[in-house]
Amino acid sequence: MDAMKITAVLFLSYICFSSSVSFCPNRCACYSSNNVTAVICVTIKSLHEVPENIPTNVTRLSLEFTNIAIIKEKDFNGLHQLEELHLSSNRLTNISSGALKGLHQLKILDLTNNLLTTISPELLSTSFNLTRLALPRNRLQTVNPLWFQHLHSLESLDLSHNMLKSLLPDSFQNLTNLITLDLSSNKFEHLSVGLFNKMPKLVALNLGYNQLRSLLPSTFDHLLNLEYLFINANKIGKIPVGLFNKLLKLDTMDLSNNTLESLPPGVFDKLLHIGAKWQQGFDLSLNPWVCNCDLKYLWDWLSVNSEKMFSLDSTVCAKPEIVRGRKITTLTEVELMC
Repeated sequence: MDAMKITAVLFLSYICFSSSVSFCPNRCACYSSNNVTAVICVTIKSLHEVPENIPTNVTRLSLEFTNIAIIKEKDFNGLHQLEELHLSSNRLTNISSGALKGLHQLKILDLTNNLLTTISPELLSTSFNLTRLALPRNRLQTVNPLWFQHLHSLESLDLSHNMLKSLLPDSFQNLTNLITLDLSSNKFEHLSVGLFNKMPKLVALNLGYNQLRSLLPSTFDHLLNLEYLFINANKIGKIPVGLFNKLLKLDTMDLSNNTLESLPPGVFDKLLHIGAKWQQGFDLSLNPWVCNCDLKYLWDWLSVNSEKMFSLDSTVCAKPEIVRGRKITTLTEVELMC
């Protein structure tokens, strides 16, 4: 009798397993574990459209490194339990405005490395539970504030490596729960007044590798919880007085590779937590520092905070010629000509 029971259990298990496999799309892999049911269709160059027969109980769907160019309105119909949708590294140029309308449980949408020049304002209108949106390495030239109008739960937004030149002041006004924002590697020359005013929970902001030439004194005034700030690899020549005064929790800041020659006295005085978590949390390297009396404030600040500096060996004088290439921390007050 025991043997018969064991045989019956094995037979039923086989039927269940076979059923789950039979609903797996061709050339894809499917698995189920705990509360996760995943369908993975990766590196299938012959795949030009979303496959049929995706199990309706799927919670994670990966269609990546394929030649899918268009997402049609009914491609994800019935996938009401879907929480993660990974569509990176395809050939996407268009996503139907209603493609996500039934995916109310969706938390993660990854559209990295596609050919998108825009998305429909209606695409995310029912994505109320979305916490992470990744759009890097596309061809976006503008951002429509309506894209994010209903994303009140969003915590992470990545718009890096696009072709963005400017943003409207209200672009992010509804993203009040945002924690990380990546705008790096675009073509920004300036930032609109009040752009970050409705992000009280923001912890990390990346503005690196743009073409920013200046920043308004109030740019970061509402980012009271900011801990990580990257402004490296821009063209910033001057830091306004008070720019960092409200960033009392800032731990890491990268100002390297800009065009800074000097700094206003007191500009770092409020940054008392720099390096508290990561020790070397500050980078001022690869700037053309003019080592004269106008640099006295930075020279004094570095003498007290040198252990917090990253790339201190590359934080050197560009002028005058007599001290060119010298580490700022090795100068004497006499050499600063004060």
